[in-house]
Amino acid sequence: MAAQPAEHRDYHRDDEPSVTPAGLRIPPLERRAPIHDVPVAVPGRPPVMWLLAAHGRSGAGTLAQIWAPAGDARRGWPAADRHRNVVVVCRTDRAGLDAAHDLLLQSAAGLTGGCTLLGLALVPDAPGPLPKTLSRWATVVAAAAPAVWRIPYVEDLRIHRQRELAIWTPTEPDPPPPGRMRSPAPSTTTPHPDIAVIGREIFTAARIAAGR
Repeated sequence: MAAQPAEHRDYHRDDEPSVTPAGLRIPPLERRAPIHDVPVAVPGRPPVMWLLAAHGRSGAGTLAQIWAPAGDARRGWPAADRHRNVVVVCRTDRAGLDAAHDLLLQSAAGLTGGCTLLGLALVPDAPGPLPKTLSRWATVVAAAAPAVWRIPYVEDLRIHRQRELAIWTPTEPDPPPPGRMRSPAPSTTTPHPDIAVIGREIFTAARIAAGR
């Protein structure tokens, strides 16, 4: 798993992570996610893949609602659950990327209670491309993850409650992409096609990890 080398410094932060003899940078305890010592309570069947929010309002809860096999890890590593495959989720603003970087470094140091990190999901904090400084930092953060999924900006997700959103399941075909002459279906009717495709990719990665 790729971790940032010891000589890399983030000059935008006041407190630097400690460095192990092996050269791994470890964030201080207050910037790590806790390790759950009991199963995470979720309705329905146990999730196959967990979404770990790097910070509040990361979008992990919304994605967990849309993807049927996913569960919201409640801001901690689900070490006591049957399936312990995790995707870190963050917004693409500076604070979100910083928080995600800490969790990726925590995973690289093996401080997750035995959970498997599948990758990082980047949720846009605004429509349009990232500013150059944020884009460069996002590239650095993504380099510490085994895989990266970029969630599209979906305007109508802002106006619906989570419980109103359409659910994607692996047993159903992915929704078709919108045509040029028609608008995409509302998120209450069908998941955005790109979000469905990403959900299937993560589900496949989780199944592969579970079979190792």
